[in-house]
Amino acid sequence: MKNINKNLILIAAVAISSISHAQLGGMLKKAAKNVATDQVNKAASGNSSSSSSSSSSAVGGASSVTLDWKQYPMMPAITMKSLLDGTEVSDNGNLRMNFYRATFIPNKKSSGEPVDMIRDDNVLTTKVYLNDQLIKSPTYNDGSYFNDGKQNTYQDNGNQQSDIMMTQEGKYKIDFLAGGVQFYSFDFDVHKKVNTDPYATSAALWYSTGPWEKWAYITPQTSGNFILGFYMMHTELKPNPNDARKTSKSVNWYPELLQNGKTISVPNKQTATVQQGEWKDFSCSMKLIGAKDYLKIAELKDGSYTLKITVDGEPAPRMYDFKAAGGNIVQSDKQDRAKNKDPKSLVEGWNNFFWLERK
Repeated sequence: MKNINKNLILIAAVAISSISHAQLGGMLKKAAKNVATDQVNKAASGNSSSSSSSSSSAVGGASSVTLDWKQYPMMPAITMKSLLDGTEVSDNGNLRMNFYRATFIPNKKSSGEPVDMIRDDNVLTTKVYLNDQLIKSPTYNDGSYFNDGKQNTYQDNGNQQSDIMMTQEGKYKIDFLAGGVQFYSFDFDVHKKVNTDPYATSAALWYSTGPWEKWAYITPQTSGNFILGFYMMHTELKPNPNDARKTSKSVNWYPELLQNGKTISVPNKQTATVQQGEWKDFSCSMKLIGAKDYLKIAELKDGSYTLKITVDGEPAPRMYDFKAAGGNIVQSDKQDRAKNKDPKSLVEGWNNFFWLERK
């Protein structure tokens, strides 16, 4: 009887111990989740109060390296140029997400050690959503830090781990994470145009819409010239009726610079080869009426301007307002870090691209 009582006591003790560990585990998981959520909010705003908190959960539940989010006072972002260039929807439905440039991502861990892209886990990752449902969590182990550590790249070197073969149209979103912390989001739409031609090489044309149509840019490049740029593509299934194999089309476009409603630039006809379903940027320099050389940004007088781009075949010109002051382009409110306090929607131009929103 004594042995039986001892066994019962032992079993009861083990059961109590198991319940305690389960409760403790639940409490720890809840606490870890709270810490991770707090870290995301504070890191995205550039005001992380703790650089030594536990790393949050990343891809597939694997832990991520914990970064020192107090390293830079500036909130992190992805450059708009790399978002528009690096997010590619091919005509056969392949979504390619590569060569994104991130700004102000810490290159130091919370321990103070430098980040090692080879040995550290899940430094740069993304999460891809379709209609708010997570469909993939790529890692970018080939990413590297450059430009004195203030920029780094989400780079997928040929292994195509970030690629997605799409099967559905809808609203796509890419969340960008560093060290398990989400700091930026990029939204766009994907469409499919069915080809009923029985002789066509492809039954459908996939393409994206969204920010490519909305934004244009001005950049000085290295010359200091006023260089304007914007994006075009077309969705005609057979742009050349005499050659079914030719999918690109030649398009004329005409940029103008206006001040107070009056054109101040010389005529500047441009011809572009526009791709079927794939966004490409087109750029050119400008000359002011009466000027001998190309316009430089520093030569713009203080005041308000309008960039007008007329594209053959489009129903109305593309119009973009901007201001110049002190020999430079004034950043839009969405690009100006002092005015745009939403860290996940900042239009990042670094210090050499000025983004103009279409009217």
